[in-house]
Formats: sequence, structure tokens, C-alpha cells
Amino acid sequence: MKRHHRSAISAAIVLAVMASASARAEDSITVADATPATVADAAPAPAPADAKPKGPTLGEILGNSAIDVKGYLDASYISHSQTPNTSVQVFDTAKNSFGLHQAGLTISSTPKEGFGGVLNLTAGSDAGIFCSYGACGTSGTTAGSGGNFDVTQAYAQYASGSWTFIGGKFTTLAGAEVIDSSADTNITRSILFGKIPFTHTGVRATAALSDSTNLIMGLNNGWDQVTDMNSSKTAEFGLTTAFTKDTSLAISLYSGSESMLPTTTSMVATAVPGAISGTRTLVDVVFTSNLTDTTTFILNGDRVSQENVYGLGTEKYWGLAAYLNYQMSEKYRLSLRGEEFRDDSGIAVATAGTPPGSNTLKEATLTLGYAPVKNFELRGEVRSDHADKAVFLDSSLIPQSTMLTVGVQGIYKF
Repeated sequence: MKRHHRSAISAAIVLAVMASASARAEDSITVADATPATVADAAPAPAPADAKPKGPTLGEILGNSAIDVKGYLDASYISHSQTPNTSVQVFDTAKNSFGLHQAGLTISSTPKEGFGGVLNLTAGSDAGIFCSYGACGTSGTTAGSGGNFDVTQAYAQYASGSWTFIGGKFTTLAGAEVIDSSADTNITRSILFGKIPFTHTGVRATAALSDSTNLIMGLNNGWDQVTDMNSSKTAEFGLTTAFTKDTSLAISLYSGSESMLPTTTSMVATAVPGAISGTRTLVDVVFTSNLTDTTTFILNGDRVSQENVYGLGTEKYWGLAAYLNYQMSEKYRLSLRGEEFRDDSGIAVATAGTPPGSNTLKEATLTLGYAPVKNFELRGEVRSDHADKAVFLDSSLIPQSTMLTVGVQGIYKF
């Protein structure tokens, strides 16, 4: 009996152990089956593929059409110690102000052979100063009153062999500085820049005499005139040549019968009623030399004469502007400009209260440029102007002979 009892107990123990093992096995199978399902449920859904464009982009269309589109924005803050004289600093009409000076857009197609064209539009406060007679938004008699939009250039082009012909409205050959502020190295403009034409309306022919020398000839309405102010035309001649890969010279000559405009504006207002035309002649020379890989020197000289100036005879003025541009690093650069302007007749830069007679002005400008990225530059500038005879007015309208200018400018190119 005892043996049978022990056998029963042993059988019961074996059955219990087997049942426990079976339960653990089922639990393991259940866990093993559940774990992959849980991981699969938690996995994120794959990201959808980027949608492909349905057609070519605008850049691809323009590139395939050989059309180039580019532009820039110029905004600044400029402060003057005196009321600025626009005959000295041509684009500065406010004593202390933020401003959108220029927003420029150029659309061009200029193949080496055949027909092409250029359309250059400019908006902003500067547009009311360099706009042409007959095309300004308004016709006021104060600087900058020509509106805030200008068709700066619009011309057709035909190229064949060594010749290129253009007809329409285009920028002048004269000067070291240009209207497009993104292409200049300083914030403010030189005195000389405001004393030469901005644009011409007419025809121009350029002959490539060699790989390094061009001859330019043209005929136009005169200085900054879409509509001619008299029946006479102005002749244009130019020669550009590169002596070496680092040294070049550009000479331009303009001569023709011009009507005088009010001295308070830069070619904005209507013609003076009954004004007598007289021959106006401009000779401009620009010498450029890359002294090193990081340093460039530029010298610009101008001489202008105008006959029959308001019954005062012939007006004459001349000047020299020198530039030293130094690229300190990939992001930083310096530009130093020094200038002397001689107003032989005392008319070109005179303001209310300026004593009669010849006058000499000198200015020095230092500009620091910082370009954190390729298409943006932040500029800071300090400028000092001095005249032998007062050409500036203080807040009490008392004539002064000196003026200090400080400015900050942002240039974005696209």
C-alpha cells in the first residue's frame, strides 16, 4: 500500500511539472508571436517621394532661351551734418533718413551674332533723379521729384562680326561709377558722377578693333533726354583698350548743342522757357590698374564746358577722383575714394548764399564692406566734404563749407 501510495504521489508530481513546462512554453510562444507584431505596429510610415515638377522651371526656360534675368535691392540709412547739396552728393536728398534707393531688374539677351535686346527697370528714390527728360514720372523742379520709377535702359541690339549696334535708351560711356549701386564700391556717389550724363537716347555702334581695343561712335538726344529739348543732337565717341590683363584705359567724348536746365535739379524738370542752347562738351578718362590680386587702383578725370549759361557766358568745371579698393579677405573689403572738383564758373555746385566766383571742393570717403554670403553685402561709410566757399546749409539755413556724412547700406543681388 505504501508502495502504491508513493507511486501515486510520484505520478502526480510528474504531471504537475509537465503541466508547468507546457504553460511556460505556451507563454514563450505567445510572447515571441506578440513581440514582432508590436515592433511592426510602432514603425513609422515611409516618407512619400517628392513630387516631380510637371514641367521645366523658370530658370530652365530662360536658360534654354538665352535670356538672362538679374536684379538687386539697395536700402540704406544715411545721415548728414548739414542739409545735403544734391549738386555735391547727387542721390542724397534728405538730411537724416532711411531709404529704398534702388530696386533694379535687368532682362537681357545679347548674343554675339544676330538680334538681341536689354530692358533695365529701376524703382526707388534714386529713379526720380536719374530719369530722363520726357520720361520722368513727374516734372517738378526739385531734385528727386521725377517719381520713383524709371526705364533706365531699353534698347535693341544687332551684332555681326566685329560690329555691335544698339538703338534705344542706354547708359553713358562716361564715368568710373555707374547707376547700378551694386556695381559701385562706395555708398555715396562722387561729385563727378552727378556732373556727367546718366543715360542717352539714340544709337551707338561699337567696333572691336582687336581682342583688347574697342571703338565706339554714336548719336543721341543729349544728356538724359528721351525727348530732345532742342533740334540738335549730341555726338558720342569712345575708345577702350587694355594694355595688359591688369591695366586698361577708357576715353569718352560728348559734344553737342544742349539747353540749360534748372540748377536745382539733376535733369528732371522741363526745359527753361526761352533758354538759349549752347555747345556742351565732356571729356572723360578712366584708368584702371590691378596692382595685386587684392588691390585695384582707379583714376577718373572729367572736364565739362557749357556755352550760354543763363546769360553768364560759358560754364566750366573739371575734377579728379581716385579709388583704392582692397579685398582684405573673402568676406571683408575696403574702398577709399579721394576727389577734387574745381568749379571755375561758380555755378555747378552753388546753393543759396554761396558767394560768386570759382570754387573748389574736396571729399574723402572710406567704405567697409562685409559679405557674409555671395549675394549680400553690408556696407558702412564715413565721408567728409569741404568747399572753399560755402555750398551747404545748416538747420538754420546758414551757409557752411563742410559736411560730414555717415551711412549704412545693404545690397542684395539676385
